[in-house]
Amino acid sequence: MFDNRFFKIAFSILLILLILFLWKQVHYIYEPLNSVIAVLLTPLLISILFYYLLRPIVRFLTRYLRYKGLAILITFLVIAIIIITVSYFGGSIIQRQIRDLTNLFSNYYTSIRNSLRNADNELLAHYIEKYKIEEKLSSFVARLFTGIQNNFFGFFSKITSAGTIIILIPVIVYYFLKDDHAIYHGLIGLLPIKIKKLGSAILAETDQTLAQYITGQLIIALIEGSLALVGYLIIGLPNALILALTITVTAFIPFIGAILGALPAVLIGITTSFSQALKVVVVLIVVNQLENNLIAPRLHGSRLKIHPLIVILFVMAFVTVFGFLGALFAVPFYVVARVLYREIMKYREAQDER
Repeated sequence: MFDNRFFKIAFSILLILLILFLWKQVHYIYEPLNSVIAVLLTPLLISILFYYLLRPIVRFLTRYLRYKGLAILITFLVIAIIIITVSYFGGSIIQRQIRDLTNLFSNYYTSIRNSLRNADNELLAHYIEKYKIEEKLSSFVARLFTGIQNNFFGFFSKITSAGTIIILIPVIVYYFLKDDHAIYHGLIGLLPIKIKKLGSAILAETDQTLAQYITGQLIIALIEGSLALVGYLIIGLPNALILALTITVTAFIPFIGAILGALPAVLIGITTSFSQALKVVVVLIVVNQLENNLIAPRLHGSRLKIHPLIVILFVMAFVTVFGFLGALFAVPFYVVARVLYREIMKYREAQDER
C-alpha cells in the first residue's frame, strides 16, 4: 500500500506540514524572518496574480493598438473605471447588506443566550449552569470573530500598508506586463548553458499552467457567485448580494472555499426557517455540482487535475504559515512545484537515455 504513488505524495506533504509546525514553534527566529519574507513576497505574489488576470486583455489590445504601453494604460484605466462605478452604485447596497447581516447574526446570538438564560426546564438550567454553557458560547463567538478579523484583515495591516497596495503593486504589475518577455529572457540568461533548455521548458510550462489556473479560477469564481446570486434571489434569501460575493471571493480556494462561502448562507437559512435552510442547501449543491462536473473540467482541463486531499493539506499548511493569503496561493505553489518536479524528471530520463 505504501508503495502507491498517492501515499508517497501524501506522506511527503504530511512531512512538510510537520516541518512547518516545528519551524513555527521557534518564535524568535520565525516571527522576524516571516515578517521580512512577507513584506517582500506579498506585493510580488499579488502582482503576479494581477499580471495573469490582466495579461489576456493587454495582449488583445496590443494586437490593435500596436503599442504595448498604451494597451496597459487603457487596461488600468478600464479597471479603475469599473472599480469606481461599482463602488459608487453598489457600495451603499453592499454596506447596508453587511450591516444587516451583522445585525442578524447578533440578534440570533442574543436570542440563543436569552433562551439558555430563561430555560424553564430545571434539569436543562442545571446543566447550563454546571458546564457554563453560556460563558463558553460567548467565548467561542468572541474567538471566532477575532480569528476571522486577524486572518482576513490582520495580514494586510501587519505586512502591507495602504501606500504599498495603492502605489507599489500597480507599478510592479505594469512592468510585469510591459517587460514580461525581457524578464523571461533575462532569467534564461542567468542559467548555465547545460540547463538552459531545462530552464526554458520549466518557465514555459509554469507560465502556461499558472495562466490557465488563475484565469480559469477567476471565471469559475464569477460564474459560481452569479449562479449563487440567482439561486438566492429565487428562494428569497435575505442579503443575497453580499452572500453571493462571499462565495465569489472564497471560490478562489478550491474545494475548501466552497464550504467557507456556503456557511453564512446556511446559517441565515437556519435563522429564517428549516425549509429556507433546505432551499439554501439545494441551491449550493446545484451550484457546486455545476462547478465540479461542468465548469471546472472545461476551464482547467487535464493539466490541473489535483487530488482534493492534496489541496486540503496544502491549504492548511499555507494558512498556518501565511494566514488568509496563504490559502489563495497554496494551490498555485503546488502547481508550480509539480511542474518543476515533472520537468526535472523528464530531463533526467533524457540524460539517462543518452
